[in-house]
Amino acid sequence: MHRIGSLLGDEGRRKEVHVALAPTVCIQRSPLIGRGFESFAEDPVLSGTLALHYINGLQERQVAACIKHYAAHDQSSMATEDDVHMTERTLREIHLMPFQIAMKSQPWAFMASYNRINGLHVSESPFMLTEILRKEWKFDGLVMSDWWGTYSTSEAVNAGLVLEMPGPAIWRGKQLISAVECRKVPMKAIDTAVRNLLKLVDRTHNPTASRENEAGDTEESRALTRKVAADAIVLLKNHRHVLPLAKKSIQTVGLIGEHFKIPATCGGGSSEVTPFYVSTPFDAIVEALGADRIRYHDGCYSRRWTPLITSGLTIPNSSEPGLLLEWFGEDPTKVNSTPCVHSTTTLSTSMYFSQMILESVPDTHFIRIKTVFIPEETCKYRFALSVCGKAKLIINGREVVDLWTDHPQKTTDTPCFNKLSMERLIDLDLEFGQKYDIVIIMTNETDKAHIGPTPPGGVRLGGQKIRDEDEAISEAVELARNVDIPIVLAGLSSDYEYEASDRASLKLPGRMNEMIQRVAEANPKTVVITQAGMPFEMPWIEATDTLVHASLGGQETGHAIG
Repeated sequence: MHRIGSLLGDEGRRKEVHVALAPTVCIQRSPLIGRGFESFAEDPVLSGTLALHYINGLQERQVAACIKHYAAHDQSSMATEDDVHMTERTLREIHLMPFQIAMKSQPWAFMASYNRINGLHVSESPFMLTEILRKEWKFDGLVMSDWWGTYSTSEAVNAGLVLEMPGPAIWRGKQLISAVECRKVPMKAIDTAVRNLLKLVDRTHNPTASRENEAGDTEESRALTRKVAADAIVLLKNHRHVLPLAKKSIQTVGLIGEHFKIPATCGGGSSEVTPFYVSTPFDAIVEALGADRIRYHDGCYSRRWTPLITSGLTIPNSSEPGLLLEWFGEDPTKVNSTPCVHSTTTLSTSMYFSQMILESVPDTHFIRIKTVFIPEETCKYRFALSVCGKAKLIINGREVVDLWTDHPQKTTDTPCFNKLSMERLIDLDLEFGQKYDIVIIMTNETDKAHIGPTPPGGVRLGGQKIRDEDEAISEAVELARNVDIPIVLAGLSSDYEYEASDRASLKLPGRMNEMIQRVAEANPKTVVITQAGMPFEMPWIEATDTLVHASLGGQETGHAIG
């Protein structure tokens, strides 16, 4: 854990990040909590011990650890409304214990949780922020709120909340000046807060630190991330001694499941990052055993939403992969002469523009997203669009999805912190090798009433080949019968484990359980590998003789498994 912290510290310095919003030591009190994957465990002592070494490694690189979420953050959905009632003994022995243990590493910052404890928000609690943290534990650093987790001015400052996040502040500024002038907030509280803020600045200031032009993707970092991902894999059953695979005696291996090509590398939300690369289990196993031995089938659908498009996209008039984004002050489809005020490119078809400060872009704006898509095969293909704001999808000059005039009724949680609309779909016949010009026009303007600036916009474009799921599962079972070793890779993903949403069930998504059961029954040498950050049911456990659990393995997921 110390080496992990040091690696993250080096990466932070390379990107000129002074504070890492980590580690998370919330106790996994429920197996359904959406952000449970961010935490270490349900054991307070283990969680605190791991955090201690993580913080030491991080802060020796002069990047501050902001340990979170202090405390009793027990749900992701509507966390600001959550009120956790407990005895002081439960609070201290379960929820505060990991933070108290981690205090041995002297973290430079704490983040207050969204929720209430016994009726009072943590960010306004003198007992939590002053009596315990400052007086009992002798904490001398900065306490910040979670994002939009400040609910008052004088109450929060007087309790010991130094920093409201994110900026620009809602509850500070003029409100705080008025609170000081009318003596609801004493100057002593302001002086203390400023002193603690400046202390953090001083601790993280290092003019000789690494800068972004220095390499981040090194052989050493790759080796460490691979080791961490591999060490997290647990062999649960190996009754037939199928593992490790004996390369000399195996003629054919069947890989079954979408996770082989679209693995679960991380959970979703604020902890989600763009890796340097992703080693997929499919590529890693082909690399290890040779392509001539491998048979593959997607099997059943495994995602909650249509998967992001990760290949076949190029920037118009270029051979570079990705999408071109252009910002306008007026709708470019109605005002041809409107100038582009900002542009950039991206590789991801999920784009959420929260907390982006672009001086040239007006508060209410329009974005045109352009790319060229070349499908890998001739097939019936599904595009799926969802938006925060308004959007329309245009393919080869024809509008095919309209999320401008209305949105589907929202019946469940959605991507990007549950901010996007439900998906609207279009199924098209695509031909291999043909180029399809894709344009998304969107605006952050919305018909919903709001106070203050227009909310940030966001858009997500998914895409996948359509298949008959009954046929797909039957074909996967047939594949299992006709290979020496079938391997099923299944589990959860950032569609199910993500910030602002909690799961409603311990079941694996869709028809995964059915597919695993049938494949295991078809070939007793079946290897089942599961991926998840939190628990799930295994109704097929008795039919499975070889079982491996892999967590969310990051950029080295494939090599760790393969």
